[in-house]
Amino acid sequence: MRVIKKIIKASAVLFLVLIIALAALNIYLIKKPEVQAKRKIDGIDEISSGINELSLREDVKVIGLGEATHGNAEFQELKLEVLKTLVDRSGVDCFAMEMDYGEGVIINDYINGHSEMSIDEVMDHISFVIYRTEEIRNLIEWMKEYNRTHDRKLSFYGFDLQNPDVDLKLILDFLEVNSIEGGIGLTAFDPYLNGETGFKDPGLSGGFEALNALKEQLETGRETFQGLHNYERILDCIDNVIRAREVAARYDGDNGMAEGGQYRDQMMALKVIEIFKTLDGSRMMITGHNGHIGYAGNYTKTMGSFIRDEMGDSYYVIGTDYFITDCNMPSKNGKRADHRFVSGDILAYQAKEQGTYYLDFSKVSEDSELYRYIYEPIYTGSLGEGYSILNTILQDTVRIYCEPAYLYDAMILIYQCTPLNLLNGIQNIKSKVE
Repeated sequence: MRVIKKIIKASAVLFLVLIIALAALNIYLIKKPEVQAKRKIDGIDEISSGINELSLREDVKVIGLGEATHGNAEFQELKLEVLKTLVDRSGVDCFAMEMDYGEGVIINDYINGHSEMSIDEVMDHISFVIYRTEEIRNLIEWMKEYNRTHDRKLSFYGFDLQNPDVDLKLILDFLEVNSIEGGIGLTAFDPYLNGETGFKDPGLSGGFEALNALKEQLETGRETFQGLHNYERILDCIDNVIRAREVAARYDGDNGMAEGGQYRDQMMALKVIEIFKTLDGSRMMITGHNGHIGYAGNYTKTMGSFIRDEMGDSYYVIGTDYFITDCNMPSKNGKRADHRFVSGDILAYQAKEQGTYYLDFSKVSEDSELYRYIYEPIYTGSLGEGYSILNTILQDTVRIYCEPAYLYDAMILIYQCTPLNLLNGIQNIKSKVE
């Protein structure tokens, strides 16, 4: 009996030692990139520049601005700051965001004076909580004021397809306002629009048949309908709903998250390319998470890589990163809270002394110290729209170890980021497709 007790006691001690050792190892792995990054890179202040000095090659037509997190105010503020610079210096007149296409239609009408909605009503139509913020409100209002005071007009688009109910409502409104018959079968979507069923419900199949028939009716009657307000955009709304169904179907597969996620990126890339082809050669700025905008992802092909396949070097990507962030994120129960992370990004650490800066990789000399940190792997941060305690315990789940030049053409680096400024009364809204 004494021997057994000694064995149990020894096992307990060994288990405790093992737990302490693993905890110490985890702390070391978390802190090591942070400590290693806290050093000055020689010559960076000579190559970096302010965002207002951002310039592009003549062959660049679509500019992607990434965001390392969805939950920080600074990355949303960058959207407006970069847009202002590109409108002023590079002739950009089209702006598109990682939001649903139909929501972009509503915003575009607002900024071009075709809507009776107030800005509060416009913001209420945005499904993604992360964009129902003071920063996005300011961006929309700036675009509206710009269009009011300039002959050259800016346009706004969404290229995502996770909440197709807005598209459906726009389609129905279009038919009603213009007294167009042919949408009777769309009543099959009523249970979905009323919140009684999900988008994957097989009972909606009749609605999709009616959508396809409506699309054919509008396209064959182009001469009759093309003068109607938002005619082309309503056709795009129809496509968006149909594609959203295809994305939803892929999320249900054996490898659902990877297959559905990649197909979503492919469809977002297709929408960006379709929008660009309507612009008659002018330039376009798009924004979204680094994991969509960049040239490569961890496990699947990104929107950015699909765009590059089609557009080559005329697609130009600006990634972003933080060194320290207090990021506003929802947990599984939907409640949002602020969580602190450190990326370990040595490039972002440089912003502690020189402030937020822009770094064009093409201007970095091969014989400089900086070249090493762009063309060899370093740690960078990457936070999505969802928090788990594992993100804090295992911070490698929120870091990427990769060479920046593999992902982007340039970066904007920030030392410390603060949480989103969510509008009052905002609650988390989950995608209706996934």
